[in-house]
Amino acid sequence: MAEKIPYYISPVTKEDEDAIVRLTKRTFYIDEPLNLAVGLCPSETEPCPELDAYCYSSLHDGLSFKAADDEGNVVGVIINGVCPLKEEDDGNDLLSQAQRCPNPKFQKILYILARRETGARLWEKFPQDKNAVEVKVAATDPNWRRRGIMNALVEETEKAIKQHGIRLARLDTSSAYSAMSAERLGYTCYYRAQYKDIKMDGQPLIVPAPPHVEDRVYVKELYPL
Repeated sequence: MAEKIPYYISPVTKEDEDAIVRLTKRTFYIDEPLNLAVGLCPSETEPCPELDAYCYSSLHDGLSFKAADDEGNVVGVIINGVCPLKEEDDGNDLLSQAQRCPNPKFQKILYILARRETGARLWEKFPQDKNAVEVKVAATDPNWRRRGIMNALVEETEKAIKQHGIRLARLDTSSAYSAMSAERLGYTCYYRAQYKDIKMDGQPLIVPAPPHVEDRVYVKELYPL
């Protein structure tokens, strides 16, 4: 007899918001390599409104999914948002956000994200596409890891992306483990840079602890042109 999968995948709803915030604050906020390297959130109770805005801005856009156990507890989440392949130079681009960010720790992270855009140059690699759906945040309850939750969340995400008529799924990785997962899921790396080489004023912006030595951008074409 096949083992019963003890969780269920479904779209995120407004009622899930508090549980998702609690889950991400005790996982992604404190153990994502860039967050950890700059000491952005030393504990799950440490406030960071800039990271809150980044994480939850697209939570209710209809492309994010949760995994819940038999009792309805959220044990995994993937937060996705539509993003243009080429940013508009309109003040909302990542470089402009970084330049005016009041939080010096998050400012460094934004500069890393801005370098990703100019380094990946996805608009040149996919000239027929205007947008992708980006995995912005992925988090699993530590007690529920290694049960296929993230694979299931990505699979549901890809179905939703195709239903929205978007061809490209994007997954940026600061973690070596996330990079391995992306490759297992059939994503192709279109940008990679050693953190020690991403510099400002001659000094590396952020250098996470090994094995998280590379910043990468992965893309998967969900159907042919």
